[in-house]
Amino acid sequence: MEGPRAAGGALNGARRPVREAFAVWAAIIGALGVLELIGQSLAFVHGLVGAVAVAAFLYVPLRMLERRGQEADDAGWRFDRLPRDLAWSLGACAVVLPLFGAGFVLFARWFSHLPPQTQHWIAPYARFRGFHLDLAFSWELAGQIAGNAAVAFAEEFFYRGYMTLRFEERWGPVRSAFTAAALFAVGHLLTPAPWRLAVFFPALLFAWLRNRTGTIVGASIAHFLSNVWLLLLERSAF
Repeated sequence: MEGPRAAGGALNGARRPVREAFAVWAAIIGALGVLELIGQSLAFVHGLVGAVAVAAFLYVPLRMLERRGQEADDAGWRFDRLPRDLAWSLGACAVVLPLFGAGFVLFARWFSHLPPQTQHWIAPYARFRGFHLDLAFSWELAGQIAGNAAVAFAEEFFYRGYMTLRFEERWGPVRSAFTAAALFAVGHLLTPAPWRLAVFFPALLFAWLRNRTGTIVGASIAHFLSNVWLLLLERSAF
């Protein structure tokens, strides 16, 4: 009886890929939300949320792919196009990140003139101290960069890999990209703050890279470099 049941579950998943994707997203985000709530009382639990998120974004999609007879490379986890991935991701970052950096400095100066009660809703920053690019090495910075590498790849495999794969089984690439980006943004509200929804916009860049290369590798590289660049900008201005 196990064989027919498993086949029936896979067939239902094939017929309803969008429903499957939403259900998986809701289950993971719901579980992480529970951990966040527990973490408000237990500090050690709060410290585990990031690691659990990375593990969930990697493990759960893999299991869901296996149920349909698919593998990780069907969702873009493949390195046979690495030169193309590098070219597109580094080229995109060479254009986008300097523009973002200039915009960030202008934003920081504008932000510093806002009332404190307004600043709270816009960004999580303290007083602007002038911009001086700070590239000084520290072990804390190294740890943050390493953590960002894991987060970037895991999130890209989940959102631009598995989720987008399922959406594109029913929708076109544009609708799939916007839906995955919206869920990516809402998922960042596990730490409630309206400014966290801004990740919707870089998510569209990552979706474009995934569409150009057919893998999540270029998107992951761009995601990682974007996170590190923002980290450097923040420590240089606030």
